[in-house]
Amino acid sequence: MLARVGMPQGLLHYNYGILWERFFQELGLEVIKSGETTRATLDCGSALDEICLPAKVYYGHAAKLNNQVDYLFAPRVISVNKGQYTCPKIIGMPDMLRNNISGMPPVIDVNVNLRQSSRNLYEAVAAIGKIVGKGKVASLYAWYKAWQHRNQPISKYSGRVDGPQVALIGHPYLIYDRQISMNVIEKLRHMGINVVTPEMVNASEVAQASKTLGKKIFWSSSHHLAGAAIALLTAKRPVDGVIFMTCFACGPDALIGELISQRAQSINIPCMQLSIDEHTAEAGFITRLEAFTDMLTRRWPL
Repeated sequence: MLARVGMPQGLLHYNYGILWERFFQELGLEVIKSGETTRATLDCGSALDEICLPAKVYYGHAAKLNNQVDYLFAPRVISVNKGQYTCPKIIGMPDMLRNNISGMPPVIDVNVNLRQSSRNLYEAVAAIGKIVGKGKVASLYAWYKAWQHRNQPISKYSGRVDGPQVALIGHPYLIYDRQISMNVIEKLRHMGINVVTPEMVNASEVAQASKTLGKKIFWSSSHHLAGAAIALLTAKRPVDGVIFMTCFACGPDALIGELISQRAQSINIPCMQLSIDEHTAEAGFITRLEAFTDMLTRRWPL
C-alpha cells in the first residue's frame, strides 16, 4: 500500500501545489488533497483567534486531512525569492497546526528558504525524500521530473466578453478560492467584465514595473501584486479599472493597496478595495461589485 501524503489546499498551494503534488507522485506516494474550501472548512478555522482569514482556511483544510493520511505536507516556506520573505503566518503555519490539532500524523515541515541561495531548495527536496524513506538521488530526480510541470496556469478562465477590462489584484489563495472570494471572477464575467489577474502578467513586466515603486518590498507576494498592478495600469492599453481584494488585518496588503490606489488615481483609473473576512455578507459584496462595474460600463469605451 502506498504511503499517503496529505496536502491542504490553501495558502501557497495555489502557487506551488501542482509542482509538489507531481513530486510526491514521482516518488511513488499517494497524494490526498483536502478539496475545495467549503463553509465547514471556514467554520473549523474560525475557532482560532488573531490570524487572518486565509490562515484560518488553511487550518480547516489541514484538520480535514487529520486521521486520513500518513504524512501532512506543511513546509515552512520562509522565502521563495532572493532578498525577500513570505508572510510570517505562512512561516509559522507548521507550529500553529501542531499546537491546535491533536493526534496529527508526522508533519513534513522542512524549511524552504531561497532568500540567499537557491541551493536550499534542493536541500529541502532531499530532506523531504529522507522523511518518506527515499534516497537523495531519487528525490532530486523526482523533483526534476516535477519541475517540467511548473508552468501550468493557476487560472482556468479564458475567453473575452464585450465589456471593460478590470485588473483583479489579490493573492491567489484569495481570488481563486471560490468560497473565500465568493466566486468573484465568475461574478465579474457575468456582469460583462473582462478579468485580468496578476498571474496573467509576464514576470519580466512585473519586475520592470516594480522598479517604479521607489521602495523595495520585502514580501515576495506583495512585490508581485504591486508590480503586476502597475504593469497593467501603465500598459499601452491600460485596464479600465482595478479591484484590489484583500483580507481583513493583512498588514502587507494595507501598504500595497495604498500604493496601487495612489498610482491608479494619478492616471484617472477607478480603483476599489474589497476587504473580506469570515463575516462578509454576499449581498453587500455583490452590491459593491455591481456599483463599481456599472460605473465602468458607463465610462467604456472612453
